[in-house]
Amino acid sequence: MSNDNVQQSFSSFEDEQCPKCKGRKYLNSNMKILVSPCFHKLCETCINQIFGQGAAPCPFCKQILRKSYFVPQTFEDLYVEKEVQIRKKVGKYFNKRLEDFDNNLRQYNDYLEEVEELSKNYS
Repeated sequence: MSNDNVQQSFSSFEDEQCPKCKGRKYLNSNMKILVSPCFHKLCETCINQIFGQGAAPCPFCKQILRKSYFVPQTFEDLYVEKEVQIRKKVGKYFNKRLEDFDNNLRQYNDYLEEVEELSKNYS
């Protein structure tokens, strides 16, 4: 592994930081950082302090959240995380297949374009 790769790996590991308490995963390997539905990161300790008694506003955007709403981050990039969540939500309701358009490829492609536009506007 080259020095650049080692430095890059170290940097991304070191960057895991709770924006609320400023705790670093590098200094506390047991720290768990979770993501809210509004895509803000918090460590488990801060989540317990803020949301331990029930619903409370997100410390960053003031959206009302609960402790159970926080989930582990799947992707390193939060933009990708958000994009995947949006596509999952849109896909639950807009999930037609080519057969639903009597195999009319033009109509199906128009439908897919509309779904894509909706996904873009939702983000």
